[in-house]
Amino acid sequence: MTLFISLLLAHFIADFYLQPHSWIMDKVKYKQKSFGLFKHICVHVVLTAAMLSIFIPLSTNLGIALAVIIISHYLIDIWKTHMGFTFKFFIMDQLGHVLVIALISLWLSGINLSLTLNWITENLDYSHLLIILAYLIAFKPISLIIQLLLRPYTEQFESAHQDEQGLKTAGEYIGALERTLVITFVLIDQFAGIGFLLAAKSVFRFGDMRRQQDRKLTEYIMLGTLLSFSCALLLGLLVKQTL
Repeated sequence: MTLFISLLLAHFIADFYLQPHSWIMDKVKYKQKSFGLFKHICVHVVLTAAMLSIFIPLSTNLGIALAVIIISHYLIDIWKTHMGFTFKFFIMDQLGHVLVIALISLWLSGINLSLTLNWITENLDYSHLLIILAYLIAFKPISLIIQLLLRPYTEQFESAHQDEQGLKTAGEYIGALERTLVITFVLIDQFAGIGFLLAAKSVFRFGDMRRQQDRKLTEYIMLGTLLSFSCALLLGLLVKQTL
């Protein structure tokens, strides 16, 4: 684990703190022919080699590990320059780097698939799975349930407020995040955080309600908010009671 964390440290320092914006723009423009990419890879070579040499004696394994990490990083970065700089491809890019580092760390530590599965089996119990399940339910299924419950009211606004609609899917993400926070606050016994979250959302929503002078819209917003909070609160309490 120490080797893995150290390699991640080297990766994030090289990727986010020792890579000037000019290098990134050079990669976007020239892609695999970019001199900025070459300098970026050189930084990774230095930091990764330094971290590996601390934990692994000079050997063939060290050379193989360094080569795999650097070559994979180079190929993944080239791929990302062709795909574009979006959130989706940024996450895929970072997950690719982390996965390679994780596999190399397991190999150098002498941990094979069998040992990994045994460790997961010994340390993963039903409580962990239940918490993961609760967050997954809070994100999508509850979102769809709330949309279905509010559909009769939503149709009343689609034509009247066509020009006043907010960001597309923003409401869904806001709801998912607030339910995630509510469940987290319940699990860690911080019920005051739920009150603060509800108050903060009410303050932001008050401007919309006041500006539009629409009683129906005000009731619709409050109904959606209370449904979201109620579902998350009940789900969090259910998980906590089960645990």
